[in-house]
Amino acid sequence: MKSPKTAQTPDRWYAPDEKTFKRLMALGAPKGKIYTGWTKTECWERVTMRKGEMLGVVDGLRAFGKTKRPVKQAVAHFHEQGATILDIETGKDSRAHGIAMLDEIEKPPKPSAEYLAQLQEERREAWRQKHGVMPKAKAYIIWRHPVMSVAEKLDLMHGWTKDVAYREFKETGRPAGRRHKVAAR
Repeated sequence: MKSPKTAQTPDRWYAPDEKTFKRLMALGAPKGKIYTGWTKTECWERVTMRKGEMLGVVDGLRAFGKTKRPVKQAVAHFHEQGATILDIETGKDSRAHGIAMLDEIEKPPKPSAEYLAQLQEERREAWRQKHGVMPKAKAYIIWRHPVMSVAEKLDLMHGWTKDVAYREFKETGRPAGRRHKVAAR
């Protein structure tokens, strides 16, 4: 019977630049265990690891260079010490998936998820401007107005349909339940 695979967690981390350092911090890496590659004292050549330890990186083996030569040197350096390099985003490690990780270096880098989301939002806004649809920020203010009904809100939100508004903004901002009747005077 096969034992279930457990998620591997790195013992230490490596960031070649400040941008990668921030990404590692966002992924939950402890600040004191991240080697900073842009400083001379913590570049990968000077990092020593114990046998069986994992060194966590992002962007695979590209953390050690953009060509195969420096990457092969880095992998050989850590494998001689008995350590393994782990790409925490994909879950691939240098011992089991070394060839696939090395092949990824020759491919052009993929844009980050944050950049793709930002690009998609910019395209949506450009489409809204072209077709005369109210911008999302202004429509959100109207949608969250607590007094107006959904029909009144949609009359003010040019180019927005009920389905799209609910998908984009979720709740309307109106309290749930029936309205209180105004007492006759």
